Amino acid sequence: MKWTIHELIKKQATNNKFKAIIDFSNDIKGTAIKGISPVEVSGDYEVFDSSEFIFYIDIRCTLTLECAITLKDVPYELDLQVEEVFSLEEDEESNTIEGITIDLLPIIWSNIILEMPMRVVSENAYENFELNNTEFDDDEIENAFSNLKNLKK
Repeated sequence: MKWTIHELIKKQATNNKFKAIIDFSNDIKGTAIKGISPVEVSGDYEVFDSSEFIFYIDIRCTLTLECAITLKDVPYELDLQVEEVFSLEEDEESNTIEGITIDLLPIIWSNIILEMPMRVVSENAYENFELNNTEFDDDEIENAFSNLKNLKK
């Protein structure tokens, strides 16, 4: 998923589509993702004035995340459509091209991480779930500062 600028300009008129299957299984260490299927990436691109490249990317994969209640594995389908702009000129709204190549792998991975939910719950998580609220009587509640009275005596 890495091309030179000249290669993209040359292929623009004949074949501006791309398709790949990427393995990010080594990149999930240190994240909340327990597993990831091979990521299917497809799309196309446009070139404007030989200095701006717009990529339209479709990303599909299945993440295995941990249920917030039962701690069991939960599959989470991810299907993203991403538009990324790369430019030779520095711009706040686009990725600046450093050198002569454009690499989509970091963009694809960052979009997967951004779209990953903070919390997932499995289908049957609430069946065996009990919420135990502990209630205190007024006699049991001890004022944290009540012991300070005895220090001056």
